Amino acid sequence: MRFTSTRKARAACIVCALSSALCGESFTNHAGRAVSGRLTALSNGVAVIAGRTYPLSAFPERERARMRGILAVPEPLPPSLAALRKSLRERALRVAALESAGAKEKTSAAAAREKLQSIWTHALEGDTTISPATREHWRVRLMSP
Repeated sequence: MRFTSTRKARAACIVCALSSALCGESFTNHAGRAVSGRLTALSNGVAVIAGRTYPLSAFPERERARMRGILAVPEPLPPSLAALRKSLRERALRVAALESAGAKEKTSAAAAREKLQSIWTHALEGDTTISPATREHWRVRLMSP
């Protein structure tokens, strides 16, 4: 049996800790395999970890939530809120088109936009399934694509 001195064990422990810190996070996929590295991006259904792209569908929901937390990416909207957002956005675009064509006055168009934003804010406040951070993120993004 080989003997490892305390000094060598301490050095090995420090090297191991530093290499873990440099690698970044570790995420486990559905197959149970760990993907290690620094998480740099999370969009369009993919995660970029250590310069490589991985489909988000390869990771369980708890890992996806952890990834969103690391990069401070908000949760996706529930389907009902996503459908409402799409409808309100289309109505706001219609109001803008009518205003630019001269078929709607500026004050009337502004009132219509304010009412649509109010509906959106009320819907976000009424949904208890989303986190406060997600709610604040989506509140001002009614018109963003």
